Amino acid sequence: MSSHGTRKMKKERYNKNIKEENPFLANSLKETFSSSMTTYKSNKSIFFRPNNYRRQIEVKTKDNSTIKKITSAIQKANMNNHTKIISIKGYEGITIQYGKNILTGIYSQPKIGNDKLTYFIERNTIQELNERIDEIRKEIESQIDTALNKFINTFKIRLRSKKPSWSRYEDFIKKESFIDSIPRDTIIHDTIFKKVYGKGIEFISTKKGEQPTVNLKNYITNRAIEDISPEITNEINNIHNTIQTDLNPILKEFTTQIKLHLKVQQATLNTLNSMDNHFKNQTPKTILKRGFTTKEMQLIEEFKQGI
Repeated sequence: MSSHGTRKMKKERYNKNIKEENPFLANSLKETFSSSMTTYKSNKSIFFRPNNYRRQIEVKTKDNSTIKKITSAIQKANMNNHTKIISIKGYEGITIQYGKNILTGIYSQPKIGNDKLTYFIERNTIQELNERIDEIRKEIESQIDTALNKFINTFKIRLRSKKPSWSRYEDFIKKESFIDSIPRDTIIHDTIFKKVYGKGIEFISTKKGEQPTVNLKNYITNRAIEDISPEITNEINNIHNTIQTDLNPILKEFTTQIKLHLKVQQATLNTLNSMDNHFKNQTPKTILKRGFTTKEMQLIEEFKQGI
């Protein structure tokens, strides 16, 4: 499998003699890191091992002729007499399980002896780290689907659904400060992760159809936010202090002007109401004949001042 974008795809052993320093940095390739608003305080690195990735597709019930055709063509095909599930390991690098109505493709990390290959990924932004994790997931998805499609086409498997979907996954991660602080002898089985190794945890699927790495990426993002939260708090406090120091005098002056304007508007309204009450029973002809009274002249003057 391609290791594009990582230092290298390497192996690590889980035993009591495992060392805490990074054994891969000495002979690894250098990478260029970009900057972003989501930049970590320092370059972020993780050890990531996708394992037991499973994709399934619904098929029509297999008949005896199909079973015979498969077992004759593939010597390593093994059928469970009780469940009638046909298992084939190493089919295009994938384990195939052909059940009554379900065809499953299973990806497991390659092993050398007892060692499982693990990705070492280093980036300095959340986005770049998650993008590389997505690339690895897509590579595995393509490998599984390619094997399933070849098996389906070779043995003319009749389908009930159009394309495979995710049914299970395990995303192992280590070399992260909080995870590595969990005591080695602690065993955890939770709804979204488990810890069965001395170091590291595995995020696991919570429901069928759930895409791998979703819980892993959420954890990475949340931890990054926690890491920079003091800086965010300081920035918010600085903004608050700036508003208090620089904008308060302006806001106070603005408030004074608004109050004054409302006061004038209210006075104008009162004057208009008084004029309306005074003149409503008098015609213009009557007013012109007798002339304006002192009170009327006062109302008119107040109105002119108001506007």
